[in-house]
Amino acid sequence: MLGRNFNDIINTTFSSPATVALIVAVFLDNTLEYKDAARDRGIPWWLKFRTFKGDSRNEEFYTLPFNLNRFFPPS
Repeated sequence: MLGRNFNDIINTTFSSPATVALIVAVFLDNTLEYKDAARDRGIPWWLKFRTFKGDSRNEEFYTLPFNLNRFFPPS
């Protein structure tokens, strides 16, 4: 019974093209050389979006309708 359940989980996971693509992408992404990995992964581009005030577009994108953001300030 346990072997059949495990087999079903493995078959379901690897029959999804999106899951297989994710596994391959993570593997390939982690095989980059350490020296240039941050630049190749695009990490410097993401740094400005790690905090809410890092980019002016964040405030415009995450504002609530009907000016409700004055009651719910960003954390």
